[in-house]
Amino acid sequence: MPYNIGRQTVTVLDAPLIDGSYNAKVRDWEHAAPTPVSGCTVDITGASETKNASDQTVTTARLDLPAGAPIAVTEWMRVSWQGRTWEVDGVPSDPQAAGPLAGQVVNLREVAG
Repeated sequence: MPYNIGRQTVTVLDAPLIDGSYNAKVRDWEHAAPTPVSGCTVDITGASETKNASDQTVTTARLDLPAGAPIAVTEWMRVSWQGRTWEVDGVPSDPQAAGPLAGQVVNLREVAG
């Protein structure tokens, strides 16, 4: 596909590592660096709802970034889209291996409740 048709803008959140309890390194999401990326396509790929003592919904989505996006998404990042914060689910595709006309593909997951 030689031309990007995405019309959505997402914000990629990259949190620095800080010292946590017991000398562990943890992500500091309060000070995450936001990088807006326009020209994206986000498609909801699935949703499930659990109704018991604590109701919970799990939603999955596929994010297609445009070729030449200003940032490469890793499994340690989050994505903000439409007022919701999504976890990167698994290891995203390698944007360099996709070729010059294709962008990175990222699976997202949001758990609420």
